[in-house]
Amino acid sequence: MMERREVMTMPPMVVPGQRQARQMARQEIVRQMELGATVAEAQRRCSIPMHRTTVYRLLKRVEREGEQVYAERRHGYPVKPRGEVLTFVLEYCQNHASVASCEVQRQVSERFNLSVSVSQLNRVRAAHGLSRKETLREKNAERKTCLDSRCTLRW
Repeated sequence: MMERREVMTMPPMVVPGQRQARQMARQEIVRQMELGATVAEAQRRCSIPMHRTTVYRLLKRVEREGEQVYAERRHGYPVKPRGEVLTFVLEYCQNHASVASCEVQRQVSERFNLSVSVSQLNRVRAAHGLSRKETLREKNAERKTCLDSRCTLRW
């Protein structure tokens, strides 16, 4: 029986408009805090979810480094698959246990128009216990069966 997993309902990928929205949200949270709002109030007014500790770290960095803190500093692949993409990957891998990650990558690309690396898919699959199951294949070479010290060939 297939078990259902809960997944986060966040956007599947960060697009340039979202980067700008996050940058503006960071600026707004810091502005709210500087005007005397509590972290909880600033978080409620913010459109982007941010942990309390992250807000305080951001505030300290703005005090130390200034405005350049708001720029996105991520390197490499922007985010992990989430929401619909993660649900699709998990269900597809459950239904097709021996499928290669490059095939899952192709399916995600066709269905969601997203580029997800094979290594990221492998990490997601491993985290959810859905690593590829090897299928047993018969060798194409001749098989020899030895009976009573005489060998007969089986084709």
